[in-house]
Amino acid sequence: MNKILTKKNFFHAKDTIFVIIGTFLMGFSFNVFLNANKISPSGFSGLSAIVSNLMQENLGWSIHPSVFYLCINAVLFLISFKKMGIKFAINTGIGIAAYSLFIEICNFDIGLSGSDLLLCAIYGGVLTGIGLGLVFRGHGSTGGSDLLANIVNNKYKQISVGNIIFIVDAIVVGLSFLAYNNLSLSLYSLIAIWIMTKVSDVVVSGVQGVRGYYIISSKYEEISEAIMKEIDRGVTGFNAKGMYTKSDGIVLLTLVTRSESMRLRQIVSNIDKDAFMFSCPVSEAIGQGFAPLKKEKKNNPDNDKGHS
Repeated sequence: MNKILTKKNFFHAKDTIFVIIGTFLMGFSFNVFLNANKISPSGFSGLSAIVSNLMQENLGWSIHPSVFYLCINAVLFLISFKKMGIKFAINTGIGIAAYSLFIEICNFDIGLSGSDLLLCAIYGGVLTGIGLGLVFRGHGSTGGSDLLANIVNNKYKQISVGNIIFIVDAIVVGLSFLAYNNLSLSLYSLIAIWIMTKVSDVVVSGVQGVRGYYIISSKYEEISEAIMKEIDRGVTGFNAKGMYTKSDGIVLLTLVTRSESMRLRQIVSNIDKDAFMFSCPVSEAIGQGFAPLKKEKKNNPDNDKGHS
């Protein structure tokens, strides 16, 4: 029993370390590479940076972006707390607090302010992506658009999490242009956001936007119930037969986003450490919590007359 508790404590400590290291890299990148050059990061950190800079320039109020970021996420965290598992909620709370803290204290001046903006966008995107990937590997989140997306998706299933995050990022880039009246800065922001997304995917074991996971376990009922309850994703079971053991069983299939993949692995390992699972990239996921399934317009036969 003590050995099991020690092992669990080790994994909890490891996850917390991943979250803290990841948020440190994100905070360092935010201050040194991105915000110092008015390149807006993605999500609510970018929104907080824009609001802070505007208030400083127009009103003379010096309020650090970390304050705005913490306040926005505190509200979202309280709203979505009941929807999260206790472990994910704890790591998310740590992630939000740590990221806000590192945005505040990692205010180093290493002489990059006003330097090559393309290099700052590239390195800022890389460091932020590595940090975000480590946070995901620690089964946590830094809140922001991820939390907002899950809140909206829980109420409106036809709006996918990916679409909500994309909309938030698009709004941030648009506000960046309006705030700074500089198209180049907005384009550099797009570069940083794109690089951040790709790098974080690589850090989380090459996870792409959506992946399909096949799970083989004798405890398929427990696993499927946990996935539906804790991640709120659908699960399909297929009848299968092991050709070596000659035994019948069920193979589970579920689709999850990149930020949910680590939670899925943790659920499976907690229920059945001997389970076998493999994944494959999904180029397009439509309906049931992902991209909405649109009704195709029927072609009018009359419009086709005269065409070869």
